[in-house]
Amino acid sequence: MSELMPSLRQAGFSELACQFAKFIQRLDKSGDDLIAITAALLSDANTQGHVCLNLTQAAANFSLDALDLPERDTDWVQRLQQSHVVGQAGDYAPLILTDTGLVYLYRYWLDEQQVATAIRQRCQSIDVVNPKQLQDDFANWKSDIEGVDWQKVAVLMALTRQFSVISGGPGTGKTTIVLRLLQLLFNQDSSLRIALAAPTGKAAARLQQAVTDSDNQSLEAKTLHRLLGITANNDNGRYNSQHPLPLDVLIVDEASMIDISLMAKLMQALPDKARLILLGDSQQLASVESGAVLANLCSQDVQFSKEFTHTLNELMDISLESVSGKPSILTDSVVTLKHSYRFDQYSDIGRLASAIQSGDQQQVYTALSFPQLATELPLWQQQLDSVSIQTQVFKGYQPYFDAITSSVDTLECLKLFEQYRVLCALKQGPQSVASVNELIERTLQRQGWRTNHYFYHGRPIMVIQNDYRQRLFNGDTGLILNDEAGQLRACFLFENTIRWVDLTRLPAHETAFAISIHKSQGSEFDTASILLPEESSRILNRELLYTAITRVRKSLNIIATENILKHTIFNYYQRESGLREQLEKGY
Repeated sequence: MSELMPSLRQAGFSELACQFAKFIQRLDKSGDDLIAITAALLSDANTQGHVCLNLTQAAANFSLDALDLPERDTDWVQRLQQSHVVGQAGDYAPLILTDTGLVYLYRYWLDEQQVATAIRQRCQSIDVVNPKQLQDDFANWKSDIEGVDWQKVAVLMALTRQFSVISGGPGTGKTTIVLRLLQLLFNQDSSLRIALAAPTGKAAARLQQAVTDSDNQSLEAKTLHRLLGITANNDNGRYNSQHPLPLDVLIVDEASMIDISLMAKLMQALPDKARLILLGDSQQLASVESGAVLANLCSQDVQFSKEFTHTLNELMDISLESVSGKPSILTDSVVTLKHSYRFDQYSDIGRLASAIQSGDQQQVYTALSFPQLATELPLWQQQLDSVSIQTQVFKGYQPYFDAITSSVDTLECLKLFEQYRVLCALKQGPQSVASVNELIERTLQRQGWRTNHYFYHGRPIMVIQNDYRQRLFNGDTGLILNDEAGQLRACFLFENTIRWVDLTRLPAHETAFAISIHKSQGSEFDTASILLPEESSRILNRELLYTAITRVRKSLNIIATENILKHTIFNYYQRESGLREQLEKGY
């Protein structure tokens, strides 16, 4: 053991992975270092968001020359099978090895099995209660979309399936679908118990705002944790298979943020007959914790049966060909929205997003080098020195800075700040959230701002912890400003109304001139500067850049070297999982 630990550290494993390997080796007692090495690989894989370890891919991700690894996967599997700490599917053991060469921590294997089983049970059609009403509703739904209106396809699917997934990029109308769906569901049965949820407080608040502006003000959107009754003292939640949620339909927005463990808890808490509708963008960054459930569900081409396409044609005169070939459990259960109402495919952002999705480096460079729209900020800047970054950032924030140093009212200050943001790939280190915030505050101090104080007039903050009592949620952004009495307080903009909060009542928060791309999910800005680090990092990938670019409505400024941009576009990060395989097993 004493010889193995230095070798693991030398190979680049984290301290957590080394300690887990040490723990498994003590349990194993066989003397075979491969068991501990596998545990270290699995631990690091979980830290990176993978649900499991793919033995075929494992060695490619680490510098393992100093470690004794089998030359063939079959030898590796045989040695793992000889250990009593490694079980097969269905066993209760610390590690689970499947017949396809995937290694899991037991809890993640169980989570994935529960999710797969629940989805398989729900992938079935539901009889429409009032066919005539449905026909009238679709007849009255006017659309100017040429070709297939995928919003209509998605709504029909959600009305006629017990489990449905609706994926689409920014501006494709997911919120519109929720509102239309609520209307048509209640038209079918006004007594339906419908619940709305999202993974984060900020996403739930946006969903709540959408339904409040419609005719569904009685519905409350909650975080999934709050819906399930999960607290710091009760990780299992109030609701489960023995005590299911009191609902008939659950609509979940921003589903790309749901990890495998939270999805398992959600599935266990749903009543057997309840309908589940997931919405999100499968191309965006996955959850912080392990798993990429939405991406797994959308990983293959959309398939429709003859029965579903016939219904589409009858109700809406939409002609879709049924997909032949290998049948799928998810046939008629997944729709991808393809029309963006926010920006067209020929706009700078549309061209960039499309090129990044496909991994087409040349098209990315073309879009960046020959923008359609002339803006004050360059579309692509390759200088990453502090002066260059400061110049671009201060151009972006200048209207806000001018407002803070003049007599502009609070509402206008809040609106001006929301127009622009700096989005960083990293939280710490050079070209990171921390370094950019420090750079801005240091420069502002030289200009007379009191940024040497923790709270100062004009400081933007982002809440990083939910506070239901204050109705402030992780991701909410506000400003520290002087109120009418000249006292520093925090102010937030909700529903075009200012809400003031005493500084002593603020939940955990951080300075927010620059925020991480992860934290920006679900937000929108007119303009943004996207900053990638000078050094390569495994966090840099296509999904990260796509997420950042699609936060922007009008114009953006990418600050990155050509090599790093190329690395980011090329690095397609797919989380290892056996979910899709389990779903299709035996189907």
